[in-house]
Amino acid sequence: MQPDGLFMAGGNFLPEEMMPDMWDYNSGNYFLNITFLPFVEVAYRCTLFKGEYKAGNKWQQDRSVSIRLRPLKERRFLPSVVVGSNDAFTTNEINTFKETNGNRYFSSVYVVATKNIPFGGNVLGITAGSYLFSKNSLYKGIFGGIRFTPSFLKPVSVIAEYDSNNVNVGVTARWFNHLSVHVFAYDFKAVSCGLRYEFQLLNK
Repeated sequence: MQPDGLFMAGGNFLPEEMMPDMWDYNSGNYFLNITFLPFVEVAYRCTLFKGEYKAGNKWQQDRSVSIRLRPLKERRFLPSVVVGSNDAFTTNEINTFKETNGNRYFSSVYVVATKNIPFGGNVLGITAGSYLFSKNSLYKGIFGGIRFTPSFLKPVSVIAEYDSNNVNVGVTARWFNHLSVHVFAYDFKAVSCGLRYEFQLLNK
């Protein structure tokens, strides 16, 4: 969950290996994200795909909305708990729990817990969660990950995760308090990367 009042915008390179079946080519996306309440985060994402029309094979975009709700904030001895949904609704089918997929290519509903453990100036973040109502999802079952941020290089974090299908590892770095870049190996078969700009809408 992002801090309250944070706005983010960015884009990602998405290799074919990590895309749904209809993507038999490398793609990308761009997004806007805002946390406008301490417990609500909303994102709007467009993923590029090729559509066949009379004028030829043109790039189009699949639009999707994601939302996260945090019923429990992280405490000293308790993790934060977040319930979220990606690509839950579509113009072809607004009921996210129906088996018909429509064009919800990235559909998922999940619950996740995260705990950050500081030690010696370092921070170890541990996350565990499960996908819910996952008939239409690329991912099913449990997932989790760890993030390590060293005390001597706090803008940089090393991440490893299991997304319910594959193990992915990567690194993220933040520059000048506003610009973040990440690079990761998807199942050690392909490399994805992304860039985002962020700033605080609310000064506290």
